[in-house]
Amino acid sequence: MSKFFQEESNSEGEEEAPRGGPEVDAGLQSQATRTRIIQGLIDSDDDEGQRVIVTEKEKRYTKLREIIKEIKSKIKNQDFVTLLDKFEELNKEVEKGAKVFEREGGLPRFYIRIMCQIEVLVLQFTAEQKKKLGVNNSKAYNTLKQRIKKFNLTIKDKIDEFINNPVTTDQSEDERKKKVKADKKQIGSDSEPEVQQKEESSESEDDDKYLLQSNDPMVRRRYWLKKKLPDKKDAKIEEAQQEKVNKKVIADIIDYDVKFDIAQNKEIHIDYDPESVKKKLEQIVSSRGIQKNQVENLYICEKYIQYFIKENLQRAVEILLITISLQIDQAKSEAPFYFNRQSWLQIYQNTFLLYSLHQDKGVKVEKLHTYSKYDQENSFSEFRFISTLLVNFQTLEVELNKAFQNIDYYTQEYAERLSDLYQLTHLSQKLLELLKIKNDTANIALMSFKQLEAIYYIGPAVIQKLLELQTNKQAATPLQIFGNGDISSKIQSLVENILKYGDKETIIKATLYWVYNLALNGKYEQAHEIFISNISYEQVSQMKTLIQLYYNRALVQLGFGAFRQGLINETHLHLADLLSRDKVLKDLLSQNYTKQVEGEYRYTVPYHMSINVETIEFVYLLAAMLLEVPNINQDLFEDSHKIISRKFRQLCQYYDSQTFNPQPENMRDLIYAASKELAKGNWTKCWDLLKQIQLWTRIPSYEQVQQQIKERVQEQALKCYLYTFKNGFSNISVDFLKERFQLSEQVTKAIIYKMIYYGEIKAIIDNQDQSFLIFVNDDISNQTKRLASVLIEKLNQQCKNNEKLMDSKIGSFGIAVDKESVDQVNKQKKKNVTKNKKPPNATTKRK
Repeated sequence: MSKFFQEESNSEGEEEAPRGGPEVDAGLQSQATRTRIIQGLIDSDDDEGQRVIVTEKEKRYTKLREIIKEIKSKIKNQDFVTLLDKFEELNKEVEKGAKVFEREGGLPRFYIRIMCQIEVLVLQFTAEQKKKLGVNNSKAYNTLKQRIKKFNLTIKDKIDEFINNPVTTDQSEDERKKKVKADKKQIGSDSEPEVQQKEESSESEDDDKYLLQSNDPMVRRRYWLKKKLPDKKDAKIEEAQQEKVNKKVIADIIDYDVKFDIAQNKEIHIDYDPESVKKKLEQIVSSRGIQKNQVENLYICEKYIQYFIKENLQRAVEILLITISLQIDQAKSEAPFYFNRQSWLQIYQNTFLLYSLHQDKGVKVEKLHTYSKYDQENSFSEFRFISTLLVNFQTLEVELNKAFQNIDYYTQEYAERLSDLYQLTHLSQKLLELLKIKNDTANIALMSFKQLEAIYYIGPAVIQKLLELQTNKQAATPLQIFGNGDISSKIQSLVENILKYGDKETIIKATLYWVYNLALNGKYEQAHEIFISNISYEQVSQMKTLIQLYYNRALVQLGFGAFRQGLINETHLHLADLLSRDKVLKDLLSQNYTKQVEGEYRYTVPYHMSINVETIEFVYLLAAMLLEVPNINQDLFEDSHKIISRKFRQLCQYYDSQTFNPQPENMRDLIYAASKELAKGNWTKCWDLLKQIQLWTRIPSYEQVQQQIKERVQEQALKCYLYTFKNGFSNISVDFLKERFQLSEQVTKAIIYKMIYYGEIKAIIDNQDQSFLIFVNDDISNQTKRLASVLIEKLNQQCKNNEKLMDSKIGSFGIAVDKESVDQVNKQKKKNVTKNKKPPNATTKRK
């Protein structure tokens, strides 16, 4: 037996066996000692890796905290690729633990807090910082920006609640207080007398001594692993550190909805004495740009405006000029990409108030002070005041366009911003009236173009809706913006101002806008005349990309205008150029909203100005079908005739190559099926298929358009019928054709006369009875002869090719030898004979 076991057995035996008692067998004693040591080792192992039963709640919460910890590290490093993956992983974990969170009263607060922090990171990320990102990191940033916006809309109530009470821990303050009180009560109820506490402490000390005096190193290790209770000083340090963390987290969360209202909660003493007001305004102007006092200065200026509008209008105008500058600076600092709606409306209202005080109340501009120590004159002029108004207007316009490009079109915010657009148009009209009074010719053209750009795409349906709202007294926008319902005359007056005072580029843009609006409002002839006389493709192709995009949009609207009037040839002429190009139609119209490249994204038109691409394709294919199907039926055996629409033929070839064509469902299927019925002359089935297309409703006054297109279908079906069955009749009644295709006698005869005149059919009208169409029979024999001659030529050519192939393989046997080849062979033989013959007088020399 080893010394180790002997010592352990002796010590154990001395403690257990009483003095003077019988001796214990050494084998049993050693066995008991070994069992006790093994049990001690097992206990120590259990302390190191003890299995813990974890509830589902703790499991879900722990997993969320681990992912959030990784997200925070990636926020610091600006690693948006990993951050996007962790964002998706976090939301998947939330979906898995949805039942647990419902039992606990909703989503945990630390999850709401990290969602707020991610949104703040995305909103505060500037364009300069974005340029420093790599390609993959930039794409991940754009994706994360879209997803966090959409996702936070679903938990908007939770976010608002958290912003109003931003507690940094997982529990609220009331819950923490209740827990502390419960712990105190539990401690008080479980307290025992001091004697018992002393006994317990002595017992614990004995246990510690037992662990320390053990010969087993693993048992002694348990003594050093026991945790000590924290001291009061350590608790105070931890509380101070926790407060710092709380303050930091609260500072990271931006209350972007109610940030401006922070100043209104402060009690600031305001003195309205003229001297103190002057000193305060000088101080505000000199401290402009310092974010520390920005909100407070805005609050003071607003109070000054409310007071001096009643007392001194001149001083109110001076303060308004300062306030607008401060509001623009504040809005830029709050939202790096575009002004939020609240800031935008405040700037707009103050700008409109500034105009009304000057124009309506008659405040003189020359007596205004600037309150700037850097301004030597320290006064305003008429030119400077008007320039300030125009600069403020352009700022509002630029920020509104940025908002349209960054806000999703299906949100409520986008709809609200559309009403802001009408308000801005109203302001532009007022400024245009002021410029006409001041006779500022350069700015008249600029403001006329800005107003034209805001209203040129408005159709008659929108105007009618505004008229109804105005009668019901629900419209916030006065109808003077749209010329009391006649928007065409309003736009014509704006274009006249631009033609008189604008430069070349502005004139071309204004003309394209004018053409667009005329075609949209049903004045196709006037729009087409202006377009042909003033715009050419060679001129536009040498100009900026933006003007080329507006040219394409005007072409599309001209095609729609022609289609609404039933002009099929003109419709196809306008739309064929765009749809025959290799580029995507959305790119040609600047409507590819999926692009995020900075250089291309700025050319994208706002969504409310876009044209439906499916409607464009539907109108084009329908016009191409009505022109191309009769063209194909005119001569089925000849492939060399003119192709009108190559895209429509590609569509037909695609469907013809399919083994099975199922029941038509979408627009392309229905047009192909309708073209097959049209080729047979069955116009009723053709029209029934065309009516099933859902895109008709996207065309204004589509019921009238359908009636006109129905007439075109009947006319083209008559042509196809005569082309297809002209060889099957010796004569046919005009009355029969009129009843079959439900056309008037005049229209039916006009179509037949045109076909005879252009040689499309060979027929005559009976002079005695005008109701019969007699076909000339020679047409059948001539066609048969022509087909036979073509077949003979092809057979002769094939025979020659076969004979030449045989000659090259097995030698010439005179099969493919023609007259020319025989002459060449004879000439070659003569040359060879003359070389071999000797001259008659030649003698040989002998040695």
